[in-house]
Amino acid sequence: MIINVILGSTRDESLGRRFFKYLLKRQDEFEKVNDVKFNFISLSDYNLPFFYESMAPMDNPNRVLKPNEQRWVDDMRQADGYIFLVPEYNHSFPAVLKNALDFLAFEAKGKPAKIITYSNNSRGGQFSYPALLPTLGQLGFFTLPKPTSVRNVDKNFGVDGNFVKDAPGKHGDIKKLNRAFAESAFYSKLFKEHPFKYDAHIYDK
Repeated sequence: MIINVILGSTRDESLGRRFFKYLLKRQDEFEKVNDVKFNFISLSDYNLPFFYESMAPMDNPNRVLKPNEQRWVDDMRQADGYIFLVPEYNHSFPAVLKNALDFLAFEAKGKPAKIITYSNNSRGGQFSYPALLPTLGQLGFFTLPKPTSVRNVDKNFGVDGNFVKDAPGKHGDIKKLNRAFAESAFYSKLFKEHPFKYDAHIYDK
């Protein structure tokens, strides 16, 4: 069982990098408790260009990609589930994440996606979740219905990925993130062990 944990920002000074480092430090714990492999992914590692293909990926089964682009597609294909760490940009989600998703075709079809939004204020990036839903739906992700929101990242997480001293949201964040990773693991296992199979002979009459 492999679940990709994807940082949806590429900015060097992104608050999400603090958050991402914190989760990465807990990787062994998350894996032991949930009995899955968590594969941590930063979009900046792929150096994806703006999507440029002449045909939509879903309509182009014989597409030929550059090595970095193919690596992104392959990494998404091999996962059984996904956790997206998503900031809020102007009441939406980052363009770099939309661009990365545009390189996909059917790699994530029928697989669960858990959304964790974050921000430097009390809203917790709440507007990025509904903005992301149409794209994930079109690509066949099964998006879990309730996002996890992490508030005031700058006041709780240091640049080293540790909670700052006397972090006001520490207890609540740990509890929410434990649940989010457990939820992702549960549904990823459920969907893999019980895939949807459509029998046209039964239903199409």
